[in-house]
Amino acid sequence: MLSADADRERKPIIQLGTGGEDVDLLLIKLERIDDNFYKSLIKFISDHGYTPEVVVRNTDSFSINGLEIISSKRQLFLHKKEVPMTNKEFDILELLARNKGQVFSKDQIYDQVWGENYFSDSRNIIAYINKIRKKIEPDPAHPSYILTVWGIGYKFNEKIE
Repeated sequence: MLSADADRERKPIIQLGTGGEDVDLLLIKLERIDDNFYKSLIKFISDHGYTPEVVVRNTDSFSINGLEIISSKRQLFLHKKEVPMTNKEFDILELLARNKGQVFSKDQIYDQVWGENYFSDSRNIIAYINKIRKKIEPDPAHPSYILTVWGIGYKFNEKIE
């Protein structure tokens, strides 16, 4: 993974192949990368036998059942209406939504969103999840997006398309 910054802004994934029958594949997830470095990287890879064909998939925004998350702008829309979010609320929602169906413990959420050097307090995660649910769930008492996995943590409902 290449990273110029610890910022969580999403950038494209580059997929490269040699073009022959035995295709070498290189996947690079780019985070906070500037144009000069990007162009230099493409030139370097081209100069070392890879075809100049580059497939770029933009992972900046995605939609799930009326929720649209735009990572680079840190915006959330629910049925095309913008929903104001704090940074931590956005980070938690994005983590869960990008990993639909994956169960995260409260400690895992803390590590992913705050970083490993923070003291984990599960009550904070519970409070943040409740705030997010109030903003996105039709009925926060009976959530459909962010589900509680009792005794473990939370997950984004994998049955929602």
